[in-house]
Amino acid sequence: MKKPSPFSLEPSGDASFRFSGRRLQFPGSCACCDAVDLSVGADRIATMTPVERDGLQTEMETAGQILMPAFANGHDHVRGVPPTALAAFDLPLELWLAQMSGPPVCDPFLIAAAALGRQALSGCGSIMVHYTRPQDPTRIVEELKVVAAAARAVGVRVAIAPALRDINALGYAVDEHVLAKLPPAARAAIEQRLLSRPPGSPAEQLRLVDEVALQVEGPLVDVQYGPYGPEWCSDALLTAVAEASARNGRRIHMHLMESKVQREYLDARYPQGPLRFLDSIGLLSPRLSIAHAVWLRPDEMDLLAERGVTVSINTSSNLGLRNGTAPVAELYRRGVPLAQGLDGFSVDDDDDAFRELRLNYMLHRGTGFEEGIPLAALFHAACHGGRRIVTGDGGAQTLLQAGAPADFMVLDRAALARDLVLDVADDVLVVQRATKASLRHLFVAGREIVRDGVLQGLDLPALQDELMAQVRHGAPAYRDWRQVTTAWAGVLREAYSGGLHRR
Repeated sequence: MKKPSPFSLEPSGDASFRFSGRRLQFPGSCACCDAVDLSVGADRIATMTPVERDGLQTEMETAGQILMPAFANGHDHVRGVPPTALAAFDLPLELWLAQMSGPPVCDPFLIAAAALGRQALSGCGSIMVHYTRPQDPTRIVEELKVVAAAARAVGVRVAIAPALRDINALGYAVDEHVLAKLPPAARAAIEQRLLSRPPGSPAEQLRLVDEVALQVEGPLVDVQYGPYGPEWCSDALLTAVAEASARNGRRIHMHLMESKVQREYLDARYPQGPLRFLDSIGLLSPRLSIAHAVWLRPDEMDLLAERGVTVSINTSSNLGLRNGTAPVAELYRRGVPLAQGLDGFSVDDDDDAFRELRLNYMLHRGTGFEEGIPLAALFHAACHGGRRIVTGDGGAQTLLQAGAPADFMVLDRAALARDLVLDVADDVLVVQRATKASLRHLFVAGREIVRDGVLQGLDLPALQDELMAQVRHGAPAYRDWRQVTTAWAGVLREAYSGGLHRR
């Protein structure tokens, strides 16, 4: 249950908001000449009026700001403590997962609020929370009530997908194979910490998600099924999720084809093809979104496009965990709906969605004279694709127009354009230069949640200080556990190099 937070700020009241600026939206009209007045009423954009260019004064008033839809983070794990702070970096995904298996236990409100608050400061108004690392697995419903309370305090929209898994707790192989290779002390510690509670049956895990939904869903909070990924889910669990989603309409979010080792494991497990298996059980549909998709094949991309599955591209994470680069331009060409995700692993450890957009622009726009993904499509993925994942709505309701939800950003165009000699289109200006420092205001559902670099609902600096104090308090036990995970990672490295996951 939500405790009163000592970090909450006084609400700013029911002020009426009105902005003038240059509207940037995709699809939409030419951003360079689309000067508008926008006003907010309740949770909606009340008016959107073109500004008549009747003189220099009007031009100066509208040229100083860019109005654009809020970013939507299509995949995240609300990591309140950046991985580098826990010395978890420069590792392949599979070894990194082992190293990150036992971080210090902290207040889940602090963890979620810190992660969501930092993302709000970079313009993220909607965030997909794949909740894979509960602080207390025995009290997951109560914990997710706290996470939902943190999201409401920050003011962002979230979809919470509790992770579902029932196989391969220690790697992509039968757990006993991994345990047998461990030193006795490490084996005992892992058995006690990670294997003492058997996973629930598929029916039990689905009932848990339904209970979470009953407790936390509301205007800004949705709940989805969150199978961890096919590597960690039995066929029975995946089938149960697909059947439940078809029956009740609840959406699904999961990892898929993140690493080369996962690709090899799934190819061995499903000779008919892993995507063909998922399709055969009804999992592939517009209700499904997947994260990463680095190792997809062309026919699998076509299948995802045909089924309307949205893919969150998490470029910083893919690079940081040595997984490679997703075939973003090819996914776009084949008609796969795309979103941008941060995955709690941004390139500068700062959760800056503007920098992530720029990284995607530099990597995926094309090589030489070959055109990759259009810039408009990258903006659409960053603003609308993630919104589709979080809320199910990626259409007209995400545009800046009268009657649409008031989820938008106001950027400091004057600062971005301070040295321009020739005019530069606003979309290029944003993708080339903007960072979270460019954000003047962020609104979600008509509520101003960021103003000039300050989160309005919580005292984020004080909250992060308290979180880090709790982390440091738990650091001695974490150092001891790292000795265990180092031995575990060594076994995994040898096992994967020897092809255990392909048998």
